[in-house]
Amino acid sequence: MSAGPGQGDLLAQLRQSLGLLQVAFDAASEAMLILDPSGEVRWGNQAAADIWTDGLAILLVGRRLEQLLEPIANRGGHPLSLEAPVHPLQLLKAGDGGGVFELKGKVLRLEWRLIPEPGEGYRLLLARDLEPQEQALQLQRQFLNQLAHELHTPLAIVSGSLSRLQAKTTELSQKPRQWLAQAREETSRLGRLLTTLMALTDLDTGRRVLCLEPAPLAPWLRQWRHEQVLPAGAELELHIDPEAEAVRIASDGPALQELLAQLLDNSLRYSDAPVRIALALRLDGAQLQLRWADQGWGINSEPRDQVFERFVRLEEHRRPQQVDGAGLGLALARELQAAMGGSLQLAASSPDQPGVAFLASWPRRDD
Repeated sequence: MSAGPGQGDLLAQLRQSLGLLQVAFDAASEAMLILDPSGEVRWGNQAAADIWTDGLAILLVGRRLEQLLEPIANRGGHPLSLEAPVHPLQLLKAGDGGGVFELKGKVLRLEWRLIPEPGEGYRLLLARDLEPQEQALQLQRQFLNQLAHELHTPLAIVSGSLSRLQAKTTELSQKPRQWLAQAREETSRLGRLLTTLMALTDLDTGRRVLCLEPAPLAPWLRQWRHEQVLPAGAELELHIDPEAEAVRIASDGPALQELLAQLLDNSLRYSDAPVRIALALRLDGAQLQLRWADQGWGINSEPRDQVFERFVRLEEHRRPQQVDGAGLGLALARELQAAMGGSLQLAASSPDQPGVAFLASWPRRDD
């Protein structure tokens, strides 16, 4: 049966709309791929073809994602094997996500997400060239890294000299003793700031690469909790769901130590005594989640996510007679979590629950 005039017009309009849509996608600077559940490319725009097939979009169809992502390196330039926990192929298994990688001589921001059409298991992969911005940012990070390392040694010398002077405070009057105590306090604060800054810039520049090994988190958490020395009156509770007991994640012991140390420092710094902290480990589908909740001052400033930005200190958290933090701790915590292939975010706030809650998530490892 031939289509009637009305149907013919509709088909013509549909073809024209699809053609215009393809033109719009091809004009986009962001590369786009649609992948089927098996990881084969079903469609790609011109920007994707420029990256992977010398500008011929038709050659993208049927290619497998592992072919397109080989070879690939992390942000610091270290090659990633297909089995590496932070390789995009492994991260894809955990659901929507993204990261910065080096591929085809470019620095690319890759993002992936599930799409409802044309069927279950299809994904949209986006790739954005960060080369101009990344080059400028990398130079800035290298400068900060070098500066932090250069300042660390003279600051340690000053701190040692102040310690020796303070050991002789009996020979000083009260006022000089106060000045000396203030100088030591400020020197210690600068030392902590430099240590955190060095940790951040070492990750940024690729100077530090985590050694990720599949291991269950639950027993490690119990041992960590046992080793903590808390201020008088402070409580740190740990609850582990039975189904999370043996779940493994790709983790790095020192990175986990630093991550939890930053969260603990944040809770102790921004809570009134007695401090109450509750940790809960549970399995949520393919994600192992650790909820960290305190009963402190909370976060009301919008956007709340700004607390993960570097050198951000909230005005609502300023208190008289309290030494401010550097505004780097939560930024370091999020970077460490990202380096382990996980995420760190603020959990939803509730008016009837004071304090702040963080949610750390890792893809479970079944191998």
